[in-house]
Amino acid sequence: MAINTDIFLGSGATLTMIPELDLKVILNNSGSTTTKLVADALWTDNVRMVENLYVGCVVDLYDHDVSPTEVHSTHVITANDTTSFTISPAHDRTIEDAADFIVIRGYGAPAPSTLTGSIARLSADNWLGVLESAEFPNIEVEMKQLNLSLGGSRNFTHQYKGIETASGGNLNIVNNQGTWLYYALGKCTQINATFTGSSSLDPATPPYTAHANNALYLDIGETATAKAFGDNITGFTSTGPLFYRTAKDSTFMIPPVANQDDATHMALLTLPTYNASGVLTNPIKYTFGEANGEELPSFGLEQNISKLETSNPHRTGDTTLATESHNFVRIARGNRVNTLTMTANENEEVKMTLDLNTRTVHKLKTNEAYEGRAGVDDNANLFNFGSGPNTVAATGEESLEPFFFSNGAFTIFGQQFLKITNMTLTINNNLQDKRFIGVGNKSIKTGVPAQRNYELTFTAMVTDNQLFEELLDQTEEGTSNLITLQFDKNAPDGTLNEQILLKLQDYYLSSANITIPDDKGPITIEGTVMPRNLNTCEVRTHWILQG
Repeated sequence: MAINTDIFLGSGATLTMIPELDLKVILNNSGSTTTKLVADALWTDNVRMVENLYVGCVVDLYDHDVSPTEVHSTHVITANDTTSFTISPAHDRTIEDAADFIVIRGYGAPAPSTLTGSIARLSADNWLGVLESAEFPNIEVEMKQLNLSLGGSRNFTHQYKGIETASGGNLNIVNNQGTWLYYALGKCTQINATFTGSSSLDPATPPYTAHANNALYLDIGETATAKAFGDNITGFTSTGPLFYRTAKDSTFMIPPVANQDDATHMALLTLPTYNASGVLTNPIKYTFGEANGEELPSFGLEQNISKLETSNPHRTGDTTLATESHNFVRIARGNRVNTLTMTANENEEVKMTLDLNTRTVHKLKTNEAYEGRAGVDDNANLFNFGSGPNTVAATGEESLEPFFFSNGAFTIFGQQFLKITNMTLTINNNLQDKRFIGVGNKSIKTGVPAQRNYELTFTAMVTDNQLFEELLDQTEEGTSNLITLQFDKNAPDGTLNEQILLKLQDYYLSSANITIPDDKGPITIEGTVMPRNLNTCEVRTHWILQG
């Protein structure tokens, strides 16, 4: 048995993703007050909430007697225990069982998973992808030292800790899929996939439970019927949740559907799968767009450092052991992409670097009963990993293969450039940290998006003088000559499996530096383009995107 003198090793360290989604909670009038909202048994029978995890989240209270889609009042969560929420300001509604409900907005609200006994879980069984390196957000604590206008010593008279700020989160990803662009751009506007039709959920009951284990659904915005890949679906919530899923080996829906009438709209997804010939069947194509409001999608990160006990290696709160003797968990929530940098260099894989703006880092209470990774101990069974026999998205080893520079295409000024040696696209959301009165916690901040800007830099071997001529051209390139970036993954027979396609418009060439090497080798030009607008972003993939 592990004891506190044992050292934590990197072999027990795991970083997984937690979807942050709008969470619907049916209310129970028993115990509810004007400042305390108690969850109904439909919720508490399936979920044990992590204490105070949802502090700072915005919650909308719905009066179902008036309208199931009309918000009665909006509040901020100032505390939560395992079954209820404390809110501010107070509401003026008399809670009715099985009628009134709340929706916790997704920013900073990690999705729960099914409990095991009395042990809480989050939906932290989501694989991050082919991760080259990562930095978990760290907490910086402002130290205040004052003299209080009191003499007698040259030392400070008083000190205390001020504002806590989470910062420094970073993910360096080798791209085996391109859905990270969703978090940088802000919304999904269209999905093409294959669905079997009606979900068989009971529309008379809030669909917390689905009709099958390990199932995936999409709210298609209309009565669910069979849908083919060629059908364009747009009726879902563009900023998540996108796909709903049942927890592994459970029928509990993650997240609970946010509208009681939506059950008939839930279409059952036919899973993408690589066949024996290496061809992706039933792919999903996402179309992403620019979000211009204050909301950007966010996600949580769970850092789980375990001493790898033989049983329950990712569980905390084991009172038979000394405090935190064999597992250490931190939860970074409200991670929004401040800057996404996409690079394609010769002889390398396509990569993305995500610099994160984190709302806060949550620490579990001492001896709090919690199980990391949603109780999934086998890496092969992580959601979207795609190789384990029990994973929801069983897609085959081909899904792990990255995109390569050699399978890319770059078009600018109406011509495809074949002599590009490297390319970097940067999308910057310029998130600003803001803090608000009434949150009740000095560690909670909000990342508010400001000016969005794109920058594209590339290096090419010089074959003519066109780029230099474009530098002096005073006419902006609009929609007739789009910048196109395309990266493909093909099957052995040449069939298109997966693709990242980006098109940008409204641009000038802002710099074109010609370099003549001392070794008399190829002359190169280093160009910089500043597009103003996104034209198209499509990702064809095996990846299941929840939101």
